[in-house]
This record gives sequence, structure tokens and C-alpha cells, in this order.
Amino acid sequence: MIERTLIITEIAKLDDRYLDLLYRIVRQFPHTPEERKRKASGGQIAAILQEIADTGGLGVESPQEWQHSIREDRPLPLREN
Repeated sequence: MIERTLIITEIAKLDDRYLDLLYRIVRQFPHTPEERKRKASGGQIAAILQEIADTGGLGVESPQEWQHSIREDRPLPLREN
């Protein structure tokens, strides 16, 4: 069975004019149900979060202070200053 990474590598090498055709072909095949995708990725997310917790977290002692230090105000879209 061909690995996804091999297919992705080959797609990346394609000339741009074939991407539309490839997209139309791929959309014709059955896709994995969304629920199965979520369950598979949920296990991966849990493993990543556990690894972060096991290594001492992200080094943030106070989430409120961290948010205040990195926050940058920006103008709201479609509103005058």
C-alpha cells in the first residue's frame, strides 16, 4: 500500500495546471467519515498534551500575566478609529 507522504510528495511536484484535474479526481473517491478523523486526531492531541505536561508544561506560571505581556491591540475591522 502506498503511503500518504509519497502521494503528497508527488502532488507537490506537479505542474500547477494539473492541480484542478487532480482535485476533481480525488473528490470522486469515498472519504473517511469526520467522526473517525476526530477520534484518530483526538488520540494524537492527547499524546501531545501529555508530553507537554510530562516535560513541565509551557513554562507559563500565570496565564493572565502571559496573556497581558503578549497581547497587542489592533483596530477592529470595519470600524473607524
